[in-house]
Amino acid sequence: MVVTCLFDLTTQLGIPFSWTGHLDDPLYPLIDAGYDHHVARSLEELRPFLEDPDAKGPLYVYHVYEGVHLKSEQAEFRRLGFGVDVTMLWPGCLTREWSKTAGHIHTGIHRSDLFGELVEVVHGEALFLLQAASHDRISEILLISATKGDWVVIPPGYSHVTMNIGQDVLALTFVHAQDIYLDYEDLARHRGAGLWIGPEGYRLNPSYAEIGVIRELRARDLIKNPVGAPLYQLIGQQPDKFRFLIDPQVPSPWV
Repeated sequence: MVVTCLFDLTTQLGIPFSWTGHLDDPLYPLIDAGYDHHVARSLEELRPFLEDPDAKGPLYVYHVYEGVHLKSEQAEFRRLGFGVDVTMLWPGCLTREWSKTAGHIHTGIHRSDLFGELVEVVHGEALFLLQAASHDRISEILLISATKGDWVVIPPGYSHVTMNIGQDVLALTFVHAQDIYLDYEDLARHRGAGLWIGPEGYRLNPSYAEIGVIRELRARDLIKNPVGAPLYQLIGQQPDKFRFLIDPQVPSPWV
């Protein structure tokens, strides 16, 4: 496995950051760049979401940088109501599963409203698992493959897990409403989503009573970046295009 140890994300991300390859804090802000909070998600924290609770893997499986911004634009983004995060996910496997995020669903602070999210692949190769579930029954699973430059819309009400299926680090920009709650409880109770996926393919998670239709899709066949500019820049330039992330009643203009 070859992992890039240092590269510049400024052009792709729209904010001057470099990936350093350091295990404990790999994203380095350059001039005018900043973030609000860094979460290093360890393998120990991820075990409740894995097929194999004793899986081998890196000390930290992925890093989340919450509230990334240009310092000169931070106040404006907060006024608009958008939150922008960057996730860096190491490549490899956790025993039979691809390296992955824990997975969650977005709700309002009081957990009554459901919110969507928009993702851009900045670097690497990703597989997104989106599932619509009620209690122990899954009505639909979407498996969406994506590469650099692709966008993925996560509709309100869908739990989602991100997997790194490439040989290099996976860098992603996530855009969502600022005031949301990330609910991990359902996926933790089931040891992950309805499918456990790795190089051998996928396996049904037997902790679910029912798993409905499974659809395999490509991100570029579903949605296209209308301008080709980094997602962060487009939010600042065309905030009305992204109101669907803040108000679930507003339809996405790209799906």
